[in-house]
Amino acid sequence: MNQKTPQFWTRLLKFFCKESFHEELQGDLEEKFYANIESKGLKKAKSIYRKEILKLMRPSVIKKPKGLNSKINTSLFKLHFVLTLRNIQRNKVFSLVNILGLGAALTICLFCVNMIYTGFQYDKYPDADRLYRITTKVEGPKTSMHWATSSFALKWKLDGIPQIEKSSTFMENMFGSFEVKGETISANGYPIDREFLDLFQFKVIEGNPYDLFNDLHSVVITDELAKRLYGEESAIGKQSKSGGIVRAVIQSPEGNSHFAFQFLSNIGFMGRSMSESEIHNRLDKWSNYDQSYYTYFKLSPNAQIEDVENLISGLNKEMTSSISDGNTYTMELQPVSDIMFGKTLWADFRNVFPRTTLYVLLIPIIILISLASFNYTNLSIARSLQRSKEIGIRKIAGSSKRQVVFQFLIETVIFSLFALAIAFVSYSYISTQFEGYIQELAELYSPDLNLEIILWFIAFSIIVGLVAGMLPALHFARVSPLVAIHKKAGKQISLSSIRKGLVGVQLCISTLCILFIVLISDQKQQLLAADLGFETSGLITIPTKKVDLDLLTAELDKIPEINSYTTTSMIPGTGGMTRRILVSGNYQDTISARYGLADVGFNSVYNPKLITGTGFTHGREDEIIVDEGFLKAMNIPLDSALGNIVHIMHFDIQEDLQIIGVLDNYVYQAMSSSYAFPFIIRNQQDSLLTNKITLKLTSSNVALTLKKIEAGWNTIAGDNSFDPIFVDDRLEKSYDVFFNFMNMLKLAGITVIIIAILGQFGMALYSAESRVKEIGIRRVLGAQFHSIAKLISKGSVKALAISAIISVPLIYLIYQELIFPSFTIHLDISEMHIILTLTTFWSIVLAIVIFQTWQTAKANPSESLRSE
Repeated sequence: MNQKTPQFWTRLLKFFCKESFHEELQGDLEEKFYANIESKGLKKAKSIYRKEILKLMRPSVIKKPKGLNSKINTSLFKLHFVLTLRNIQRNKVFSLVNILGLGAALTICLFCVNMIYTGFQYDKYPDADRLYRITTKVEGPKTSMHWATSSFALKWKLDGIPQIEKSSTFMENMFGSFEVKGETISANGYPIDREFLDLFQFKVIEGNPYDLFNDLHSVVITDELAKRLYGEESAIGKQSKSGGIVRAVIQSPEGNSHFAFQFLSNIGFMGRSMSESEIHNRLDKWSNYDQSYYTYFKLSPNAQIEDVENLISGLNKEMTSSISDGNTYTMELQPVSDIMFGKTLWADFRNVFPRTTLYVLLIPIIILISLASFNYTNLSIARSLQRSKEIGIRKIAGSSKRQVVFQFLIETVIFSLFALAIAFVSYSYISTQFEGYIQELAELYSPDLNLEIILWFIAFSIIVGLVAGMLPALHFARVSPLVAIHKKAGKQISLSSIRKGLVGVQLCISTLCILFIVLISDQKQQLLAADLGFETSGLITIPTKKVDLDLLTAELDKIPEINSYTTTSMIPGTGGMTRRILVSGNYQDTISARYGLADVGFNSVYNPKLITGTGFTHGREDEIIVDEGFLKAMNIPLDSALGNIVHIMHFDIQEDLQIIGVLDNYVYQAMSSSYAFPFIIRNQQDSLLTNKITLKLTSSNVALTLKKIEAGWNTIAGDNSFDPIFVDDRLEKSYDVFFNFMNMLKLAGITVIIIAILGQFGMALYSAESRVKEIGIRRVLGAQFHSIAKLISKGSVKALAISAIISVPLIYLIYQELIFPSFTIHLDISEMHIILTLTTFWSIVLAIVIFQTWQTAKANPSESLRSE
């Protein structure tokens, strides 16, 4: 094994360190490095070595570059600063276009930087570099799935691996409820083992979290839930509605961890009703890798993760041979620090944002800054003759190429800082509404700015300025002073071609963005109008909130405007729970299916389309309706599906259910994925799981009917609030995850369009001003305005046409490959929307060009030609 100091960091130290210090510092670092290998392992030693070198990057250690005083000093900086301010004053319109364009770009970029920064602050646990999660990758002949979960069997398997200091297996989605002043408050919890607390060491507010394991009826709650439930009172000893006694309060993981729990319970309940042989058959098995079990471990101080991976590979073979279903199973080790912005995994926690999110945040930054930089470059090239004279005189006066580059970079950095001031004002105004605009991404957004984020903003702004000014700076630094003075700079290289190319790229991206914005709005309308295999129009759902269903239905029966109602555990089209289904009666041979509960009123309310079979029967809780995907997964022919018995697992309980119907094109969840789960609806009312009642009304006066329903609700619901929602609205909300991502891109797209219009305004102004004499001569010779406008706008029309030719196929490709696969519903691209969008955008751009031409053409020709 290579135990030398990392070469890159060693060379970096030699590069920046003063020669008088280098030998001594390098020796001390190497001595400490080898000592750390012995005590903490190679990986930790390299990490410490890297951090120590970064700490040495301070003024007292960094050597001074030769000739620095001749290149950069205070007086020279002051000179460049004064020149920049003079240029801004002399070219007010061009400067304003640049600053406003950068300001618009930076406004959106600041939000993106905020969210990226916040995401990288997650999961800063003690010894986080030694914490890992075990994930499960399933590769079959046709499909591949990667799960964040793992088999419960690992709880016993990891105990024999010496390189693992501690391991924890726990569950998610354990729902509980607390009653406060007559109101029932639901909470989400994790059943955990003792090692979970050892691994993550959450800050304790009061009590002792380890008292959780004294019995099966204790809970630990977060400080957020404690404050919501009990205010400033102590929560210790308080009891939940389900009987859990609060033993401790810990700091909430929300906002700084990928975990999303409000309380913790004892996982010891698993297997309490089973014998040892039943535990082995049902829990100590590999096939339950997808049942919400999560496994984390902490690497021993001197151990290498490669050794653990080698040992896990042996378990992979055991798992594959044990399940033996034609798939290959691979358990992978994921560092906890890589979970946020990491791989996209099935059944990951809701607070986890995959790498796709990072790309969604980076794409607007790259596009916006590039386009704002294009504006600066275009306008600099447009003013190349004027700037070349300026640079020529400076070079004759003795300025070096480096000083010219430095002047341009100072200029763009100052532009960028002015733009940052505008962006800060816009940021402050928008930030109050931004969190609501991106609800599903709100966990990544920090509305409260701290000094570190502000410094990130300033650093980002300076980098943007340097990037924007680099191309013009390098170009003008190469200009010969004599050539510049004799007005031939534009002839030596094709500045016009560069300018036209950048304008074309800008228009192409702008066209793409505006098409994306218009079409994504149309896709949402198509989704809301799509056929999901059941009726939704006019249906109203009410969360039952533990209200007695018999009392509630008795009140509803008194209201004649209600045609029918059904109690369910889900709203169709928004997903469902997960259950394991035994394929052959063998606990090792199972499939995962989505699962929901409904009563006999389901068919009359939602009217689902059935290929075969009937609706539910009163009193028959063993009846299920399935979709075609379920029959395919279970290898059951459609013509003989009715009457088949299905064995379903509820964790440690097995039930036998009978198929009575098959759904036709039923969409259980519109948001798609690479794997479509089979779906089951069961005829059952469950006191814990049935939590919604959906009403079908006959009255057209919905508001009046709702008042009657609310009056009946208030007579039996106590302090429980009445919160009806239209099923259509709830379906629309289920698309929020996707459309919040799209909202970010729409904001960026709108900003791109603003930048492009500003750029077109600047270029139109330049084009009109640079051809003022030509326009004057044409007017003297009798040319009409429409012929002049046609001539001036000819280049813009050509650029717009080329941008459309490139953008339209690209937008089709983006939708076919990225947008449409996200949905199970068939969507189309409207050609009419594309035509109207292009026509509108072209009209705006051409209107700007023609307006600037008219402004120039209306001037007296004698003024522009008097010196000729």
